[in-house]
Amino acid sequence: MEEKKTAPAKKESGFKLIAVPAIVLLLISGIAALLLGLVNDVTKDVIAQREKEETAAAMRSVMADAATFSEENAADDGTRFYTAFAEDGTVCGYVFITAGSGYGGEIRVMTGVGADGAVTGIAFLSIDETPGMGMKAQNDDFKHQYIGKEGQLGVSKTQASDTEIRAITGATITSKAVTGAVNDALACFAKISGEAK
Repeated sequence: MEEKKTAPAKKESGFKLIAVPAIVLLLISGIAALLLGLVNDVTKDVIAQREKEETAAAMRSVMADAATFSEENAADDGTRFYTAFAEDGTVCGYVFITAGSGYGGEIRVMTGVGADGAVTGIAFLSIDETPGMGMKAQNDDFKHQYIGKEGQLGVSKTQASDTEIRAITGATITSKAVTGAVNDALACFAKISGEAK
């Protein structure tokens, strides 16, 4: 019996197996990057405007007596701050943006400090602490402890004093992070007001 000879199977070239999927993937990646760039261009101004409005609202909440605020400045150590002006144009205080390391990450705090060196209020620009514990820092009863305080502040687990803030139960790390940020603002105020004299 004679064996039938069959034609050898066509082998796809190795180039085709590698190059075609790579080119398709490259095209998809390029299109995705282009679309992301377009979305960024469309939304960046909206995001910047929203951040500006949120910052302005936070400044008014921590320095209610101010009629206007300066443009953003930076202290020698990089701390961002704004000068607050009363209706008559005199400086009535400063608003500082500082941060502390909380349990859930960085906590960005805006602190108002009056011309007399006392805290006029605090607001959070970012906070992501444990719900039901560290997030209680956003409650007014915690934030209002800082109002009227000056100098460098500590944290007490039992009772607040003229130089201490009462920690949130179960959230001492958060309490210390916020107090540290406020202390940085007060230290920056002391430096700025000393230079102004």
